[in-house]
This record gives sequence, C-alpha cells and structure tokens, in this order.
Amino acid sequence: MEICEQLTTAQILHLAQSLDYSSCLPDEIFSFFDKNFNFDSWKWDDEHLFWQYYNNFYPSSIDYHDAVIYIDNPDKKNRLIESISWLINTLQDEHSSEKDQKIAFELTFLLPKFWAISYEEGIIFSQSSKNLAMRYLSHLEIELSTLQNASINDNERMDSLTENLENERWKELAEDKWHLNELYNHLSLNFHQSYSFISEHYDYEILSLINQETKVFNLLYWLALLPEKYRQPFSLQTTNKLAKFLLLLRLDHLSRNEMKDEQIQLSDIWEDCPNEWFDIFNQYPVRYPYLQLGFGAFLTKATDEKICIYIDSLHLNQGEESIKECLMYFFAHADENRIQYLCKLAFEKWKDWDFGNPYSIARSVLDRALVKYFQIMLPKQDRENFIQNEINQILNFQQQWFASIVELDKFVYLHLSRMQQACIVEELEKDASLSFEDIQKRVYFPAQFDNDLRWRNWIDLDKFN
Repeated sequence: MEICEQLTTAQILHLAQSLDYSSCLPDEIFSFFDKNFNFDSWKWDDEHLFWQYYNNFYPSSIDYHDAVIYIDNPDKKNRLIESISWLINTLQDEHSSEKDQKIAFELTFLLPKFWAISYEEGIIFSQSSKNLAMRYLSHLEIELSTLQNASINDNERMDSLTENLENERWKELAEDKWHLNELYNHLSLNFHQSYSFISEHYDYEILSLINQETKVFNLLYWLALLPEKYRQPFSLQTTNKLAKFLLLLRLDHLSRNEMKDEQIQLSDIWEDCPNEWFDIFNQYPVRYPYLQLGFGAFLTKATDEKICIYIDSLHLNQGEESIKECLMYFFAHADENRIQYLCKLAFEKWKDWDFGNPYSIARSVLDRALVKYFQIMLPKQDRENFIQNEINQILNFQQQWFASIVELDKFVYLHLSRMQQACIVEELEKDASLSFEDIQKRVYFPAQFDNDLRWRNWIDLDKFN
C-alpha cells in the first residue's frame, strides 16, 4: 500500500465544511446499517462486520495517537470527506431523523479524536443531537456481576469489590486498585459515541450524571470513559464522595505531565474529606506523588486538628523523598505558628520511635521536619546536649544487658540514627551555603567514632560515606 497523502482530523473537518466537497453518504452504508444495526438499542449486531466492510469505502491506515489519516486512494479520500460533511450536517440539523443521527454518531469513529477536535475547532451540534445522546446515557444500565470466562476466584473477588464500593470501604478499595483498573479497562470496551460527544461538548452533563449516580457499575462506567483532562477538575467538583475517592486513585498523569498547578489545587480535597483518607494516601505516599503538593498547600491553611491528623497518618519508616514536595511547599508558604506546630508534632511522633529495630543507620519520612525542629525550636546548647546524650548512650553500653552481639549492634545503630538530624543542623550552621538536599544523604558520626579504629571497625562505619 502506497501512501500518497496524510491528513489530520482537523484538516479533514475543515475540508468537510468547505464548498469543495459535497455532503453525501454512500447508499451501501445506509443499506449496511439497515441490515446489521439495531436502532432501538443503539448497537451493532456484530460491530466487527462493519470494520471489515468500511475498508471498502474509507482509508484504513490511521494514527490514533496523533489523529492522522493516511490516504492511499483518492476516491476513498473524497468519500471520507463527503461522509464527514454529511454527518456534521446531520448532527447540526435540529430536524434530522433519529435514525440518521444514530448513523452519524456511529460514523464519527472514521476520524480519530473526532469529538475532542470538533470541540477545539468550535463546531456546534444541534440540541436535538444532544437530547438524543442524553436520553441514551440517562437510561443506561451497566450490569457486570460476573466477567465472561473469569475464574471462580475472580468472580468472588468481583463480588467483594462490589460490596466494598457499595459500602464505601475506602481502605479495601485502595488496596484493590489493580482490580479496579482491570474493571475500568473492561468497561471502556463498551465505549459509546454518545458519551464522547457529551463529555467533550457538555462535560457538565457528565459531572451531573456522576453526582447523581447511585449504582456502582454505572458510576464506574462514567469514570472508565472519562477523558483524562477531566479527572482532576471532577475530583474537585463532584459531590459524589465515592467518585471523588476513585478519581483520586487515577491522577497519575498530574505527575507524569508535571502539572504542578493542578496538583496544588487538590488541597481543597482535604478540607472535609473523611479522616481515613489521610491514613490511606499517606500509608505509602510514594504511590501518590501527585497528591504531595496539594497536601503541602492544604497544611499551610489547616487547623491544628488537621495538621495533627496528617502527622498521625504518616508511617515513619517511609522514605523522606516520598513527602518532599509536601514539606518543601509547606515550609516555603506556611506561617511561623503552623511551621512550629507541625515540627513539634513531628518530633513528638519520632522521639520514641525504634527506627524499625535497624541493623544500619536509618532515617525517617519526617527528616525534613525534624531538621527544621532542631533548627528553630531548640537552642544550640539543647541541641548539643541531645547529641551528647545519644553519644553517652552508646559509650555506656556496658551498663545494659544484650541478648546477643546483634542486639548490641542494633542498639548502637539506633542511637547513631537518632542523632543524624541534629548533626545535619550542626553542619548547616557551619556553612550557610548548604541546604538540606546537599547533605541529608550523608551519615554523621561523633568525632571519637571517626578517630577510634575499634569503633570504626566494630560497626563498619566506612561503609556509610
């Protein structure tokens, strides 16, 4: 097949609305619809038949990502543009028959991203076309109690997921994110042109359907087909709590596309959400990087109670990097009282922590806040006393009994871990040009540990820096 021309969807839409082409549809297409399409239920008897059939009339080489049609035959090009002209006119005419409108809707698949690009090009369709699409969507009933060819275990899992959705069991839903995505993929196969039309040209109607939906599989259907660009704004605008939660699980594109402003806007989510949501999204914050800036923005205006809920939701054994954006934004924009309060809570949560019984020098998710605590809330002498106390704990290890050398090593590592944040502050005071990022990955030791080979060899200090 030799490609002689390529046209974008936008270019074809321009040509279809020009005077250079007539507006008509081959009689064979009408006949094929009459024979194979159920106009009452608005679906194909066998959709694959049409895909095979349309190759006789239209270009079949398509780049769906870039919305490009590759033309290998001038007759097919002309027929495509004339057909597109016909369907645009049909969907713009208030008096078009319902039958013709349904044919026109189905033929929009001839152009990739037809509805999105028609909206960008300012093409306006009739109220009657909108009404037809909304009648279909408003009476849609999605049934998905079992999956075809699924195992007994899969169907039991489906039943469990359905129950979790109906009862808004947030933790279970977050833990079953993989199965939810599988369902979205399954439901998206039931793509319908009416949904694309309404979502692109009347997105508020889709939001209304989501807000009013009480049936979980219908709701999943609305979310499965929802264009990515609407997920963030709908998560903020929806009054359906289940929809809001499910959308929060599907915002990876905000990080992938570095949509910082949109991430910050998510701060509004946390004002009146269930407290359990904090626990869910902060158990493993690395899974939700797109939420971190929003958390940071939220904390800058949060009440003491909400700041406390946030700190309580964090698991200290997570990496500091996972909430880096949150705390950096918070420290850059929050007032002094909130900063001090958060740092105090961070220290109180951390001070009695055992670092997970480490066999190494360990860190915590709150390291950035702890460094700030030692900087702004402890006088220099108190900070030095804190470090010295940890050193004394190690040097006086003989005053305690340990079950094994391993337990003794863990004891040493625990107290070396506890002094790291205070030592970082000491280093920052020595050189004002340094930042937390410059030195937080280094490991700090008391001078006697560096100078005494017995200590260095015992706990193998050379492996750390």
